[in-house]
Amino acid sequence: MSFFSGEIEATFDEKGRVVLPADFKNLMGGSVSGGQLAIQLDKHEKCLNVYIMSEWEKQVSKIRSKLNLNNPQHSKMLDSFLRRCRVIAVPENCRFTVPAQFLNAVGIVKQVMFTGQCERMRIWDVAEYKKYVDTLPAVEDDFDEKFGGEDPDV
Repeated sequence: MSFFSGEIEATFDEKGRVVLPADFKNLMGGSVSGGQLAIQLDKHEKCLNVYIMSEWEKQVSKIRSKLNLNNPQHSKMLDSFLRRCRVIAVPENCRFTVPAQFLNAVGIVKQVMFTGQCERMRIWDVAEYKKYVDTLPAVEDDFDEKFGGEDPDV
């Protein structure tokens, strides 16, 4: 499993293509295994979540294991989840295209910030990411309360 962290700026071209940052590509062994990534519209934030396929398959299996497709409500829940997702091709040069409806949904036009969040990467419009970062101090207080004010040294 790759562990993504940090922030890296990148640029989308007019065709909705972006190059996967070298730091993240290197964490995956220098290439995208199987030539595919899963892209998901985040349910809570105005960003895209990006998963390597092995991690994406774990996410889908976890959700799928809790649903019975013969139950109409469960079927709708799965539909709701899957309509916010796409598996995309990633060529060897790691310059990939994100579907336009996904870019539009999160307001991405050109300048973006790739961020790492453990098993997934996130792609943000730079201005949206700056707004998000401004909300983090309040969460940091919660972190201190939950973890006793200590950084979890590993």
